Amino acid sequence: MPRKSLIVIKHGFSETCDHNVSSIVSYGDVFRCTCLLEDFKGWHVTWVSATAAKDLLTGNHLIDQLLLADCPNQIPTGHLANRYDMVINLEKQKDWCGFAESLTADKKYGFKDWTHDGSECFYTDSTHALSNALHRDGYRTLQETLYKTIGREWIGQHYSLGYQPKIPKIYDIGLNNHVGPKWPTKIWANENWKELYNRLNQNYAVSWQQSLNSIRHYIDWLASCRLIITCDSLGLHLALALKNQVVALFGATPPEQIHMYGQGIKLTPTCQQQCVPCFQPRCEFDTKCIDSISVDMVLESVEMLIGQSQNITATEPQLNIDIPEEHTLVASHAANESFNTSYK
Repeated sequence: MPRKSLIVIKHGFSETCDHNVSSIVSYGDVFRCTCLLEDFKGWHVTWVSATAAKDLLTGNHLIDQLLLADCPNQIPTGHLANRYDMVINLEKQKDWCGFAESLTADKKYGFKDWTHDGSECFYTDSTHALSNALHRDGYRTLQETLYKTIGREWIGQHYSLGYQPKIPKIYDIGLNNHVGPKWPTKIWANENWKELYNRLNQNYAVSWQQSLNSIRHYIDWLASCRLIITCDSLGLHLALALKNQVVALFGATPPEQIHMYGQGIKLTPTCQQQCVPCFQPRCEFDTKCIDSISVDMVLESVEMLIGQSQNITATEPQLNIDIPEEHTLVASHAANESFNTSYK
């Protein structure tokens, strides 16, 4: 009996629960949608995504066919089935909505035509879930919204990560201090990070974020840490997928949309600004709401998660993976060089 077939359209140029479309790929939003895959084990799954998201999805055992294309005409001829059992379109761009409409399928879910208003934007069975999420009618985890979008129940299905790092734990704590250019309002002030590092470094082996402009090496760095301190970014979701403990800082985006899988603590602003969360890339105030989260609050959360654990001896690890020499992670109590990253 032939397997059922599914095609997922998710690039990250638009975020599922945000109205805007951008030229910048939201890696975090792409990765979060992999929680859907667990429900389609046994199906033949095709995933269409942006070329920039390749390393997030390559090697995923739940994806049979990965098509990388930034616009529909980049999909090579002959790579699409004549019909699918299900289409899930999680992108709002006109060309991708048109692409989803052109596919023959028994069931279609997600965005249908973002140029229209109201229910015409969505496939019928997805209208309630997506309309509520986009109009901020109460906050749910994205996982719950995604499963309601396709008429199924979310019961804790986890993210699905293709690349599996084979790297030992080197650091007690990793400071995931960079945020991509799409959401500068998510950035916790640099002076807070520096103070946090100086205080943590007295008792723990601490590393600044090492992305090395490579998603796979970024995953290696996350895997080398026992606990990750991060803002709402790709690193948060990858750390959860890697089963790290996580302290997550929120400001412009709602913590209710993030499920921590029992692995961490969410910290929210202590300020009284009525606009929180604003979902805006720019802040109208001199001090961003996220900066009302104090260093002491973060330290208390760290102690709650790991307590006074024994420090890791600062030695160069013996890696079992083929990483170029300049990409090797080295444990050190001295501040490691931070690398710029565009990962949201």
